[in-house]
Amino acid sequence: MYQKTVAARISCRGEALHFGGEVEMSLAPAPPDTGLVFCRLDLPGRPTVTASPTAVVDTRRAVALGQDGWRINTVEHLLAAAHGLGIDNLLVEVDGPELPMGDGSARYFVDLILRAGVVSQERPRRVRVVEEPLWAAEDGSYLVLLPSERPGLTVNYVFTADRRPIPTQYCRFHLGEDDFTAAIAPARTIAFLEEIEALRREGLARSNDCTVAVVVGPEGYLGPLRFPDEIARHKVLDLLGDLYLVGPVYGQVLAVRSGHRLNHRLAQRLAALPAVVV
Repeated sequence: MYQKTVAARISCRGEALHFGGEVEMSLAPAPPDTGLVFCRLDLPGRPTVTASPTAVVDTRRAVALGQDGWRINTVEHLLAAAHGLGIDNLLVEVDGPELPMGDGSARYFVDLILRAGVVSQERPRRVRVVEEPLWAAEDGSYLVLLPSERPGLTVNYVFTADRRPIPTQYCRFHLGEDDFTAAIAPARTIAFLEEIEALRREGLARSNDCTVAVVVGPEGYLGPLRFPDEIARHKVLDLLGDLYLVGPVYGQVLAVRSGHRLNHRLAQRLAALPAVVV
């Protein structure tokens, strides 16, 4: 396996989910072994940060990367798209504090990457291969990462609704054999109606576009679903994005109710494993 990047520079403009307003983002080719690099064009010196567990500065409702007091928010859907398409090296430039939200899923970023094209680079890809169990748990949420005889990463996710009027959901996905672009990338994030106003008081969720999320009210879903188990699929999407902070992984994940905070804790433990050519 060889490392990959995009074939050409491509740009888009769209609304930010939490901070509101429009931002412009560009994806550009990057040299081998540089990883996924994020750049704030609107700040003096155009500072950059490379995606890694140590670069995470916030996991509240989304993942933010940053350093020295600046940040780029809501990077997990782009990370998931890169993971699903096998993109190892990428320069991401944005002229604001958050990436555009697109349609609330990773499909927006998948489409951009595929429009730019994907090229192999003359450098072998390095993978973290799980050989012993790793786990993280808190407040009734659990993540276990186990060895697997199959190449690639298998994710088993259980979403529980905690007495809300939506059913428990389960999703199983194998990255390496199943179709990420069709099965996982289009799944949108979840939003509970009673939480939206509270988020806005915190300065989050400023977008007024309710089609970018699976909105759940007191009686159930407030709009059509893309999949019957769309929430569980999006949780898989988030997990794939959060774990890609360490690059590609071979193993199998068992997840119950995990979110960005717990995903990040597991990524920190994964980072201690050596990355090897397989």
